[in-house]
Amino acid sequence: MKSTINILAFFSILFLFSCDKIEGPFGENISNNGGGDTDIVYFRKVFVEDFTGHTCGNCPRAAEKIELLKENYGDKIVSMAVHVGFFAEPTAPGTEFETDYRSSIGNELDQFFGNASAGLPNGLINRKSFSGLTIIQYNDWATKVNELVTIPADAWIKATPSLNQTTREVSVTVLTTILQEVEEPLSIVMYLVEDSIQSPQKDYDPSIPGGVIDNYIHRHMLRTSVNGAFGQPLSSDLVYTANQQFTTTGNYTIPPTWNLSQMHLITVLYKTATKEVVQVDEKHL
Repeated sequence: MKSTINILAFFSILFLFSCDKIEGPFGENISNNGGGDTDIVYFRKVFVEDFTGHTCGNCPRAAEKIELLKENYGDKIVSMAVHVGFFAEPTAPGTEFETDYRSSIGNELDQFFGNASAGLPNGLINRKSFSGLTIIQYNDWATKVNELVTIPADAWIKATPSLNQTTREVSVTVLTTILQEVEEPLSIVMYLVEDSIQSPQKDYDPSIPGGVIDNYIHRHMLRTSVNGAFGQPLSSDLVYTANQQFTTTGNYTIPPTWNLSQMHLITVLYKTATKEVVQVDEKHL
């Protein structure tokens, strides 16, 4: 019979006596098969970034595509909506689209990748270049996701956010486990997103009266980052080998206008030079 020892607890103890890096075998995402046995299962998650705006009438189709991807792939899909460019500009106070959902972090991502200038809606799939193209139109997202989702994971991320309800400060500890060799530097970034924001959205679907959904539900909206638009180096290592483990920490005080109950942490591990995502994790605060 396979061991039922709590591997996660064991390595939590090791972490208490470490500074930065731990060597050795690890276990994550332990699933029970019903008979007391346990299996350790790692899989590659795919990061889908939807560049959007509330006055973009075609953008709801991209959001619908993400929900279909999540229905098909479940927890293997992590998504983030980034409001940028002309279609995210707020209108005059007192009008339908007066709220500004842009952020300094989103603007920096848009400046780097150029999504708004390419015409919304569009997105990034693991920030990977496919035949020289990084910006991917939403009709092609499913094809790109399918190419990536079955590739064995190079790393695993376990993020543990802790939220103080009184001070609204979130403290984050991220454990990154390298599963197989990565022959280049890695970086890690921690985004805060708010889900289920109810606000007007333009929609060019002819069945929508007036072309506006007054109570549209905006999903997985980027609010900010704990450690900048592109985060920080995972370590000073230039090559990573299997069974290394690293810790990253951060803190952020959430503004009073954001709904604490709908806040999520998205942690992204990526190749520093190319920005291609290696692994991603999402946790509800």
